[in-house]
Amino acid sequence: MTRILLVAQETGGVGKSMLARGVAEAIPDAPIIEIESTQRIREYDHGKTKGSKRVAHFPVRADRASIDRTGGQAARAEFDAVINAMVSVTMPSIVDIGANTAGSLLGSFDDEFVAGLAEAGIEIGLLVVVTSDASALTDGAKLLAQSKRWTNARFVVENKLRGDVDSAMLKKVADDAEITMLAKWEFEPRTVGFLQATGLYAIPGLKTSDFQKECGFSEARRMVSDLKGFRLAVMEAVRPAAVWLAS
Repeated sequence: MTRILLVAQETGGVGKSMLARGVAEAIPDAPIIEIESTQRIREYDHGKTKGSKRVAHFPVRADRASIDRTGGQAARAEFDAVINAMVSVTMPSIVDIGANTAGSLLGSFDDEFVAGLAEAGIEIGLLVVVTSDASALTDGAKLLAQSKRWTNARFVVENKLRGDVDSAMLKKVADDAEITMLAKWEFEPRTVGFLQATGLYAIPGLKTSDFQKECGFSEARRMVSDLKGFRLAVMEAVRPAAVWLAS
């Protein structure tokens, strides 16, 4: 049995790709399928040869409304390459689904697709990230409801970057999905820039001296401490999903 974990949220800017990276850190050998208008997860293939890439990027149009307007074969075939790749996986894999894409992709998973996965011995899990924003809660609830009949496991991460989600609302949105939490972190501006540029991959090897020349010892010390703490917090937030994927 092979497992695939979809990391999804229709609303952008909620930390979805960072959580996908957290799963990638927890399971270092897991291939990553990235569905985005432009590739963002690049750090895992830095310096590698073409034949050994960990990340497979599948470009999609960022504006789903434009796809719906075009209709016809172009719209129907939008996810063919992605679905073919998913049905062909041979080891636990991570699928990072870009904002404005998850609803359309999950909506294309018909009975034939589900049967094809079963025949290939593939199980699917879904990790949805939510924040206190109404749009993220609404979209998260839709994705979880949409996927209930064909997922083998479902997980929700409450990212507190914009405050707490009401506990009753969170339970209602999550339904029977396992809930974990990622606390809000306050970073130095340079720390934010580093995370945006490199993700989590380079953090374990960082030293204060790596930043000391640019920003001084004291700030460099805080940066390294914050980055290492944040990486561990992200990995802890996705731990149940990562354990399911790897088992």
